[in-house]
Amino acid sequence: MTPFLRCMAWAALALAPLLCVTEAVADPIASDRLMIGGGLLAAPDYEGSNKYVLSPAAGALGRLKGHNIGWHGTSLSVDLVPARENQRTKIIIAPFASLNLDRATTPRDPVIALFRKRKVELEGGAVLGISSDGVLTSPYDNLTVQLSVSHDLGTVSRSYIITPTLQYLMPLSHKALVGISASADIVGRRYANYYFGVGPKAATVSGLPPYHLSGGTKSATLGLLGAYALGKDLRKRGFALGFTASWERLLGAFADSPIVAMRGSASQFIVGTGVGYTF
Repeated sequence: MTPFLRCMAWAALALAPLLCVTEAVADPIASDRLMIGGGLLAAPDYEGSNKYVLSPAAGALGRLKGHNIGWHGTSLSVDLVPARENQRTKIIIAPFASLNLDRATTPRDPVIALFRKRKVELEGGAVLGISSDGVLTSPYDNLTVQLSVSHDLGTVSRSYIITPTLQYLMPLSHKALVGISASADIVGRRYANYYFGVGPKAATVSGLPPYHLSGGTKSATLGLLGAYALGKDLRKRGFALGFTASWERLLGAFADSPIVAMRGSASQFIVGTGVGYTF
């Protein structure tokens, strides 16, 4: 699952600190639990835009009979490998489905708005990875290495996205947690041209030069997140605040696309905050 999905799926990132904390510092017993949250996110209007919009954030993370079930904005995933009691290292095998809403509504940029709207894309795939506690600073910090592979399930881009991700979470106390992450998006040729190319018709109506891409590494992303319990302990029932900030840099031919270089920006910033409740 791409950590930085476009448009509304970006809203899930405002909940990332709250959704991660339930697994990062949870009691070793893999009991059933549920967390829900909501908030606001400031993100680019579309990937490559230099115009920013406020979007709602919503998500939930549950665990049923040891299986983690996550709903993050427009994405739903289920980890097939159950969590065990007193487990320090866990394998992740999580199929998921998500909606890509990038440019599915009219962009605010008047030139890009002349392009044909992009269709809502249903993507499906799986996350494969490993997560381990007690890695660097304490018995409760957490390091996760994972690879997400997804593909268009319909006939929109008819292409794939591959996302390697490294994430580290460190509790500061019973009430606070911080984390950092790094990831990259590698996409196929059809995906690259569907979202970043300029075809002959689009060039005619917009005045931008025609542009064709061959796919490859689209972007690299660095992220920060944090969570703070409003009660006495993040691990217990109650409310918590979450914060996330990230910088995505479009690379190579993607940064050189007229959609980005002439009408937008290769640097994409996301800032969000949310509140969640753990039952």
